[in-house]
Amino acid sequence: MGKESNSNHGEGNPEAADEFNAREQAFVKSARGKKKIEQGANVRREDEASLMEAERLGRERSKGDDSTVVRPPKR
Repeated sequence: MGKESNSNHGEGNPEAADEFNAREQAFVKSARGKKKIEQGANVRREDEASLMEAERLGRERSKGDDSTVVRPPKR
């Protein structure tokens, strides 16, 4: 079974996903990406209340913290 770039992949295109992930990682490691990440933490004062409310609602619906669960990689 050969890899065909124009074939129907059903739920997703693994080649496109790999390319996206590689470019995203390159951006995150770049100076521009690091600057954007740093800026992302800055929340405008008028948005802070709505973000806190959204977080509260999300936690209210959650089944608990699963950050200790170790999941195998997708690939």
